Amino acid sequence: MAVSNFLLVLSLSCVGLTFSVSGIQNEKWHDAGSTLKSVKKLTTGDKLRVQVELLLSPETQVEWIVDQTIIGSNEGTFGTSTTKLDNSVIYTIDLSTPVKYLELKSVSRGNVLTRYTINVNSDNSSRYFDDRACQASMSNINSTSFAAYFRCFPELDSRDSWYHSMAVFDRIQTDKVGYSTLQGEPNPYFNLTFERNTIAKGIVVFSDLILEMGKTFMFLDSFLTLNIDDTLNSITYAYLQDISSIKTEKEFEFLNTFPDSEISEGKTVTIFCEALGRSPPSVRMKRNGMTISESDGVYIASRRTSLWSTFYVTFLHASKEIEGNYSCVAESESRTAYQSYRVEVKPIVCWDLMIDFNVTDETSPLVVEGSRGVNVDCSNYENDDVTFDTVKRTALTQWTERLEVTIPRSAFKMRRIDCTATDKNGEISIELY
Repeated sequence: MAVSNFLLVLSLSCVGLTFSVSGIQNEKWHDAGSTLKSVKKLTTGDKLRVQVELLLSPETQVEWIVDQTIIGSNEGTFGTSTTKLDNSVIYTIDLSTPVKYLELKSVSRGNVLTRYTINVNSDNSSRYFDDRACQASMSNINSTSFAAYFRCFPELDSRDSWYHSMAVFDRIQTDKVGYSTLQGEPNPYFNLTFERNTIAKGIVVFSDLILEMGKTFMFLDSFLTLNIDDTLNSITYAYLQDISSIKTEKEFEFLNTFPDSEISEGKTVTIFCEALGRSPPSVRMKRNGMTISESDGVYIASRRTSLWSTFYVTFLHASKEIEGNYSCVAESESRTAYQSYRVEVKPIVCWDLMIDFNVTDETSPLVVEGSRGVNVDCSNYENDDVTFDTVKRTALTQWTERLEVTIPRSAFKMRRIDCTATDKNGEISIELY
């Protein structure tokens, strides 16, 4: 089963946008909280600057997502800033290290989430939009059927590249909340159909069994993704609604959110807690039982809507000091809930770089990153030490470096190679075949 996450709302009427309701006159439409005006991208050497201009409705919250980290929109230490114009806001981010994924995200008080995904590999350009925005709606057709809609300005065109999808958060199989994307293939649990017109419409019909199992905790998430294929790769709108047949006031659950498992020294990392429910309480985080304080290089933020409560802390440069047992705490009138996990800093294996590594049939690559002085030792199944064909070190930051080695294929002897990468913070074990 499946649904998605956050929500957004934007009052399009306040910015002069109008829509044709196309016969859907009884639905309550929720605005996306932000309207896109322009995107600018400039790369100079190793430096990247991206500026996104948005028109915002009141109480809409905006933040950057850089790879797997969350950064506030006006944090100079992290390279972000805002410029307020007469009717809009320009969000700027300056990056000096390569990134694979970049997006600007807005969340409205009406539980509509908008993701503006930047194409970090595109050419330098400036792209202007006609105040592009969408609205979302959802309704129950009957006791087993639910409909989700999106309408946009400019209007959707079935010939353009966009798609509608749905997912579900539920507490069906375990005491934990599960998340599943709803697929369109026929099955005994639900039936899913979509209509591509000027209004995107999706209908899901659940079986009585699924609705009975999820009757106390089931949330339907609807997504609309517009493929732009330019400096702006895509825009995704998400709208979430509680479809549980039995709704207990203030009931909530933590989601299984875990930090990046590959944290090396100097890396920017976000650790966060996320609770879903009906008016969930404020969430806070502790490390080794102690409150985490905001300081230079540490950004802390929290957010609450009628369905979500989140808390996150972003460290600009990970170090041994951030290691520990992290716990999420949510206190309500009825109970105190906890979720915990452990964070460790150690070398990481760069599997993606190894795929593109320039090697011959006679060698195999191993690429690791860690603190300055990171080292790798390997042995075969006979416990013989392996001698590398080549060794290359590349400085990444003042704290870290990349180590690239090539291993002769003859060392494998038709078996695996066991390697250990070690730096001053710890070690990891690696198996190569």
